[in-house]
Amino acid sequence: MLGLTVPLWTFTAEGAWTDGLVLAVVLALVVRPVVMAVLLSRMRMSTGERVFLAFTGLKGAVPVLLGSYIVSSQVADADRLYDIVFVVVVFSVVVQGSLVPTVARWCRVPTRSVELEPWALGVRLRDRPEGVARHVVAEGSPADGATIEELDIGEDTWISLVVREGRLLPVSGSTRLRTGDEVLLLTGDDEKTCAQLFTSHPT
Repeated sequence: MLGLTVPLWTFTAEGAWTDGLVLAVVLALVVRPVVMAVLLSRMRMSTGERVFLAFTGLKGAVPVLLGSYIVSSQVADADRLYDIVFVVVVFSVVVQGSLVPTVARWCRVPTRSVELEPWALGVRLRDRPEGVARHVVAEGSPADGATIEELDIGEDTWISLVVREGRLLPVSGSTRLRTGDEVLLLTGDDEKTCAQLFTSHPT
């Protein structure tokens, strides 16, 4: 929405493209690397990690929003300055942003892909709940491969949620658990005793 405030046809006439690109390159390849080199000098990091942090100085909507204050303050050449800020942001997001995975490989910074999980469940309570526990079923644990009714969780404990591979499962006595399942339970018994059901024990 902030991008819609910038009329692209004014860029060539006011020279915002040229000035913005020059400023973006200087910030990305000179200013940020020098500043980051100083700030990270005392950190225990590999050369690749330092280079990666120096390169990935992504900028987004906040600089554009701050640039809008120039316009509202009626500074001289405010519209042109605002356009320059926009060009710098676009360069950073498009160029630097698209090169992040490539630079990470060059710098040998380990990365991993995370599957998008757009849905979340949650409640807010006035006081800290007692007896609420979350466990992940470990391979070889008593819960691994067992149905809920087969678990020795006691009469005062019940399993309220089971999440498997990012999906919520219907909970019943016949629901069979397996490695990696996330289990939310409410218990009035000793939580450590319940936790042992989801933890593998060396033989």
